[in-house]
Amino acid sequence: MGIDRRFALGAVPAVAVAGGLAATLLLGGTSTSVSAQSGAQMTTEQRDTATSLQGAFMKIADTVGPATVFITVKTDLPGGNLMFSPFGGGEAPGDDSGSPFGGDPFAPGAPFRRSQPNSPGGRTVTNSGSGVIVRPDGYILTNDHVVARAKNGMVTVQMSDGTEYIGKIYRDQRSDLAVVKITAGKPLPFVSFADSSRLRVGQWAIAIGSPFGEQNTMTAGIVSALNRKSSIGNGGDARYYPELIQTDASINPGNSGGPLLNIDGQMIGVNVAIESPSGTSSGIGFAIPANTAKSIMTQLIEKGKVVRGSLGIVPQDIPVKVRQKFGTDQGAYVFQVRPDTPAEKAGIVAGDVITQFNTTKITNEVTLRDAISTSAPGSTATIQVLRLGGKTAKVAAILTGQNEEVAAAPAPVPIPRRSNSLGFDPRPLTSELASTLRLPPSSKGLVVFAVTPGSPAADAELAQGMVITAVDNKTVNTVPALNAAIAAVKSGDVITFSVLLRDPDGGKPSQAVVNITIP
Repeated sequence: MGIDRRFALGAVPAVAVAGGLAATLLLGGTSTSVSAQSGAQMTTEQRDTATSLQGAFMKIADTVGPATVFITVKTDLPGGNLMFSPFGGGEAPGDDSGSPFGGDPFAPGAPFRRSQPNSPGGRTVTNSGSGVIVRPDGYILTNDHVVARAKNGMVTVQMSDGTEYIGKIYRDQRSDLAVVKITAGKPLPFVSFADSSRLRVGQWAIAIGSPFGEQNTMTAGIVSALNRKSSIGNGGDARYYPELIQTDASINPGNSGGPLLNIDGQMIGVNVAIESPSGTSSGIGFAIPANTAKSIMTQLIEKGKVVRGSLGIVPQDIPVKVRQKFGTDQGAYVFQVRPDTPAEKAGIVAGDVITQFNTTKITNEVTLRDAISTSAPGSTATIQVLRLGGKTAKVAAILTGQNEEVAAAPAPVPIPRRSNSLGFDPRPLTSELASTLRLPPSSKGLVVFAVTPGSPAADAELAQGMVITAVDNKTVNTVPALNAAIAAVKSGDVITFSVLLRDPDGGKPSQAVVNITIP
């Protein structure tokens, strides 16, 4: 809608405590000040409540402030006339730092950034962000995007008293979390984890960090929502945020990696991003839940890396328009199956709905991803699937350690257009076309030669180069068979196409599904 939904790190809420605290009311465009002295006097009970809350905030500042650190990262960039905004408003020409705060419309918050003068070999850029000490022996939790481009894998950590240490980093790009280890020679103040699974909307949320380099800044708000999700990038470069905490506590670029706390001073999340039209706080901030952060942190400390199981699929929540076909909205919809993966070998196909993974009931994409990623590579998973027509199946898959990926869309094939009632042009898959599309010669089906913009097919993201192999689980190899299958579906109902997605590198194609509403 013309709004730049740039993720930066989120907004200054006006928090009013009941009982006579000064407030401003906007009535019919007129600003009217109301104070305790112009209305009812604050009662002793109200004052005690306000004082108690104030004391809780002050205690958090005293205890968590010293455990929140300022991280600076030096990065060497190639030479050139580069300009950098300290607000992270976009990537500069030639910047390959990988900061996700740039042009992506839904990107995580960047660290605060300052550039150094040009040198003959290029330019040194100093990024800064926040971190939180989580163990007294010098382990610090932060965001991966804060430390991702550190020279020699080392960063500078400044304590609240100004003491500086050199820290070694251990990264996990996929979760956007990292651990920094410093050696202080003494026990350090640290923050304990809350159980983020018990969070409720409306609870206090307090952020501490270094927005725009202003160290140990503390702001307060509430938990605005739970289980927000986003992902940035594709394949091995992807960062995945499956269940973000949303808050209106004020966080800005530079808050990245700092703690989000409950009223008891326990960490409920790691601040990671805001959604904003300007790149600065607008009242919608996000944090990675403490339980997720603790799990990733433990693996980084114990193993130096995060080991995840993989099934080889691209899951999603069950699309609204196909829920009626399955008679449920509970489960994870298999949008794509990668070739030669545990899922393909176990007989899972695109269009299946996974309802159980080992003993875990699967209710949506997030629960499935969590179940897979927390399973060890090499372990055998028992998986319950639901298929079109109400059939169920139980399969066993031996998980690998490869990351799940979202395949790139097939490259367009320049050919003349001619459309059917759904707005696409199907042609029989000949051996010549199979060769052109880098598909195995034995591939069968119908090639999508062209898609009309604005058509039902285009709206459903059917794309040139996809190969249709089945309609509602029935094999189709000819255009008449496809047209007959389409004609048999009533207006307003959904038809499910099983398709093959070609591998741009010439490997085996992936299975996927496309759901189109019949006009």
